[in-house]
Amino acid sequence: MSTRQAGTGARGSTRAGMTAVLLLAAAVAMMLLVRARPATQPFDPRSDAASGTRGLVILLRHEGASVEVVHDAPAPGSDRRVLVLQDRLSASQHSDLLAFAAAGGVVVMADPGSALLGPQITTATVGDGTMPPIRDLAAETVVPVASCDIPALQHLRGLFVLHGVLFARSGTLRHCFGSDGSLVIVHPHGTGVIVQLGDNALFTNQLLRYADNGGLATALLAPAPGANVSIFVGDGPAPSSPTGESGGGGQKLADLVRPGVWMAFAQLALAFVVFAIARAVRPGRPVREPEQVPIAGSELVVATGVLMQRAQHASRAGSLLRFQAHRTLCERHHLPASTPVSVLDAAITAGSPVLSGTVTEVLEREVHDAAGLLRLSNDLHLIQIRTAPEGAHP
Repeated sequence: MSTRQAGTGARGSTRAGMTAVLLLAAAVAMMLLVRARPATQPFDPRSDAASGTRGLVILLRHEGASVEVVHDAPAPGSDRRVLVLQDRLSASQHSDLLAFAAAGGVVVMADPGSALLGPQITTATVGDGTMPPIRDLAAETVVPVASCDIPALQHLRGLFVLHGVLFARSGTLRHCFGSDGSLVIVHPHGTGVIVQLGDNALFTNQLLRYADNGGLATALLAPAPGANVSIFVGDGPAPSSPTGESGGGGQKLADLVRPGVWMAFAQLALAFVVFAIARAVRPGRPVREPEQVPIAGSELVVATGVLMQRAQHASRAGSLLRFQAHRTLCERHHLPASTPVSVLDAAITAGSPVLSGTVTEVLEREVHDAAGLLRLSNDLHLIQIRTAPEGAHP
């Protein structure tokens, strides 16, 4: 092996090693910086999205409450207050929650479609689900207190609801908010109570700040500092809305792809870029390439023309020009190559400004010197220009 070949092999090995190190470093950096995070669900107490409820957790803690997210109901007799934002509880979790309430616990069921207390009779719906401009808040989206026999809520003025339901009133149940029905119904259960709400979206980050939505949350869950609040989160599917709307349906096919798959595609793209850059760098001086070999045919044509010029073959050159012009004019007018000059003259004269007899005179003109050859060439070129189709080059 020569010294040059050995040096080239060493440089190639070094370049491959550097490329592998760069790819490994990029993969490790992406794995550390881009972590796969599962998408948050609506009413998630950890979510800052408009449909999340992290603002509710911050509000309750600001009022002195201890808030925790649980997946099991508190033990019966516990002094905690339980909030269920979306009823995704199983049958056993329902039983545990009812046992907790029967032992004196307070349960706030914010989901109007919950099956915890069985089917609920509704009398009306509130709002159409459309968020109006803040300066034009429609009066029908604010549910007034109206007749309220729940002492803890009588100091509130009204709730801002985009799309909720009003439950039918009963003489044995305490109620509040609404005139044709009640948005809040209190059901006694054993020695405890279950507070049923007609809308759970009023506790989301988007709507918590409007009207007395935040006041309702603190009045029910943190009436005094030191309260213990458990946000009960289930693992089942989200129920359908009692207003007739089923699940959001906002996910697309791309949302079903795991974040790790997108990370893999990104790493492959980055690896391709690094590899292309590494292969594009060519060590050493540029290699000079030989000039392209001229086409032999072009030299033959030039040489032939020079010889004819030196031999004074004007008549032969004129014959070649007339023959080429005759064939070109026949092709242009869709005539056979054997068409007589007189017939070609008549065909050209009928559809062009060329005078009758001009084509015949030029195509039958004999040339004896260089001046005549030049004049013949000019006349043939003029005929081709005048007979060329519009927009075409002669």
